[in-house]
Amino acid sequence: MRIIKYFFEEPTLLDFPAEKESAKPTESGLEGLMRKHRHYRGYLAASDLASNMVGGSVLEDNAAAEVLSRVIGGPIWFSNRVAGQDDISIILLSSRKDIVQALSTMGSDSVMMMDVDPTEKLVKALTDDNDRKVGMRLIAELLDGGCTLVFPETAHMGHDWSIFSSRPLADRMREAMKDLPGDTRGFAIPYVEARGEHKFYFEQYDLGLFARHEVR
Repeated sequence: MRIIKYFFEEPTLLDFPAEKESAKPTESGLEGLMRKHRHYRGYLAASDLASNMVGGSVLEDNAAAEVLSRVIGGPIWFSNRVAGQDDISIILLSSRKDIVQALSTMGSDSVMMMDVDPTEKLVKALTDDNDRKVGMRLIAELLDGGCTLVFPETAHMGHDWSIFSSRPLADRMREAMKDLPGDTRGFAIPYVEARGEHKFYFEQYDLGLFARHEVR
């Protein structure tokens, strides 16, 4: 049996250091709080219980990458930057086959970008540090402009994916998961319910823990 699981925050408040105090008036109270919760964030992971392999990219038929490709759509800009090298290539992927292949083989300094003008400077700013918190202010600014971003995240084997978007994706993920292969079960889980290792890797400990969030 294989498990594909999507943890989401919709909407979310992206956490980044506050800017220096500005002379401009700022919102406060509920109005300001709701304005800031305007972004959407998700994390897609997978595991194969039979082979004990854990990682979104390890499924042999790229089932997790296939699901994600249906959710983000295309065309999408892709940079598979090689760690430690200055050269940056940016290509536009249009076919689902190419997008799935790119999602499955992303290096640690890769990024996918949609609805944004891609430049080497932007790619460098997004991938120089794999700690997403470092670039969270830039990510928030891009989302405010309508962008969608996909990053690889190191897993036990291969990688998972973190997704940042200007629009909610959980419902689209649920729809995509309805077409999973027969040996694969899909879950769409609010992140607030899944904090802690035992809950994130629930399929290893208690497969029924999030039964209410299974996509059927």
